[in-house]
Amino acid sequence: MRAAVYEGEGRLVVRDVPDPVPAADEVLIEVEACGVCGSDVQIINIPAGHPSTPPVIIGHEFVGWIRAVGSAVRDLAVGSRVVCDPDPKCGACDSCRAGRPANCTNIVALGVYRDGALAQYVTAPANSVYPISEDVPAELAALVEPLACVVNGTNRAGLRPGESVVVFGAGAIGCLFTAVLHAAGAARIIVVEPSAARAPVARALGAADVLSPDDWAARRAELMPAGADVVVDAVGSVLPQAIEAAGMGARVIVFGMNQNAHPAVHQVEIVEKGLSILGSYISNFTFPAAIRLVESGQLNLAPMITATIPLDDTVAGIARIRSGEAVKIVIKP
Repeated sequence: MRAAVYEGEGRLVVRDVPDPVPAADEVLIEVEACGVCGSDVQIINIPAGHPSTPPVIIGHEFVGWIRAVGSAVRDLAVGSRVVCDPDPKCGACDSCRAGRPANCTNIVALGVYRDGALAQYVTAPANSVYPISEDVPAELAALVEPLACVVNGTNRAGLRPGESVVVFGAGAIGCLFTAVLHAAGAARIIVVEPSAARAPVARALGAADVLSPDDWAARRAELMPAGADVVVDAVGSVLPQAIEAAGMGARVIVFGMNQNAHPAVHQVEIVEKGLSILGSYISNFTFPAAIRLVESGQLNLAPMITATIPLDDTVAGIARIRSGEAVKIVIKP
């Protein structure tokens, strides 16, 4: 089969690889659609902004059809349409046993440390897949995984109806946060994003204003003089700006990942404002909620899909995300 393989040091190559074979407790999934994630971009950046173990097939935001099941799988049928939690939790480490599966210390993530879904087929643990309606367009079904992560972050934020929000970044994660927080009752959402191409998408998903970083710096006191109740760093490198945007007693959700970012933080501001700085990473029992949101159509996520492209155009698609032109590129192997 054809697959997008990360070979190390910024090298991503679409080439032929052997078809995968499911283990006893796994299923074989024919990939219908797979989204390109910001972490995929970080993996192939130089230097890499996200760890990975090459050679590995990247891609973890996917929907597909079960084509085979392992000998120990009992509750999943061939022909079922499913989405997948690409971060299988062990259920046995201290974090899992304490009810914090998002902090599992034994995750072997699909598309990062084991082969993922930018390919025709992928294998996945049977207990990590979830059925999804055949009525959901493939491009939107592929958003379930990042949406589940964002629902977890939104739960951590504890937004109360009528509160104000600032979201830094209008990539896929920033736009999903905007959509979910808007649906949860945020009174006003301001998105800070340098790419003008992404501004209409953020507005379509619920942002009242989309400002460049310079415009935000100039108008912050005018637009949100008391600071925001909830601030989201969906970039992974703007914690100082997020702290500055926060009001008294605000919750700051730090979501984006960039292991090369080492910003200087004005720590006294956290103390003086009584801020809660909350890291949020992956899903946390939130796949069922994300699936319901997509199946119900409660969130209009279609504006996020910049383009649907074939597998052989993966490198070009990643370049479009890196440039800020695209919000979400979906690949159909």
